[in-house]
Amino acid sequence: MNPNWRWETPSGTFVVKRLCDVTPAAVRRQRRILEILAAHGLPVPSPIDLTEFDHHWYAKAPLLPGTHRTGTDLAPPTCHDLGAVLAGMHTRLREILPEEPSSLPAPADVPTALAVLSRLPTDGFGATEIAHRLRLLPEIAADRPPAVTPGPLGWTHGDLTDRNLLFTGERLTGILDWDRLAVRPYGFELIRTAAILFDTGDGLDLPRVTAFLTGYRSRREISDAALHAAAHRRWWDYATDTFFLRRHHDHGDHTFDHLFHRSSRLLRWWTTHRADLDAAITAAWARA
Repeated sequence: MNPNWRWETPSGTFVVKRLCDVTPAAVRRQRRILEILAAHGLPVPSPIDLTEFDHHWYAKAPLLPGTHRTGTDLAPPTCHDLGAVLAGMHTRLREILPEEPSSLPAPADVPTALAVLSRLPTDGFGATEIAHRLRLLPEIAADRPPAVTPGPLGWTHGDLTDRNLLFTGERLTGILDWDRLAVRPYGFELIRTAAILFDTGDGLDLPRVTAFLTGYRSRREISDAALHAAAHRRWWDYATDTFFLRRHHDHGDHTFDHLFHRSSRLLRWWTTHRADLDAAITAAWARA
């Protein structure tokens, strides 16, 4: 995690971030990219200044207007507009950056996930969910996605969560934190974003998912097959992921406990509503 601060000065208000998880070289590349995106009207933090102080590197950028909002609070037309902006962002990134292979790793395998789950305590934190996944994973082992998630591929933001988006009213005014910029399937970024933004705590808000995907498809073509494959991959990642449990049990780190509980609830919902999500994806194609 990169700690950051709000810095108010006579010349303006800025955000200052200490670089812990990203290198100065990566931030310099971000700076060049964000300058181009900003010139094309995308709401990104630019310019970025780099400074080394007391053996640490710091990045400074203007504080963008707006507030963080949960995706389920956004009106459906705003969800549509967000999808359209994301399509435009993908198009611009494709124009200014070279083609590269996908950075998305192969999907986890069931034996590896079971080995981790089997060694964790059977009581205490996550015990009920651990038992659930020990039953679930052998049942779905044959559903492992292919090693390569279908394209189209391109440069993606990589972490479009409510904490990295700013809104002024219903208008998107900030796309923050570009540290995970990398090549991935576009469908994966779309489904990952929808799964985070439109999670009600009891499942996905499917009308908002459809509005978001419709907005994207109004500006950029992507097939049902690519989105269905991305949705399948994202569901699989939820089922096989052990990161939060390992952080808690192996490192005594409770930072991500709330994310574990949220992802566990979503996994249970998704497992029984996969057809409903596929229908929401198809509806987005019909409306675009």
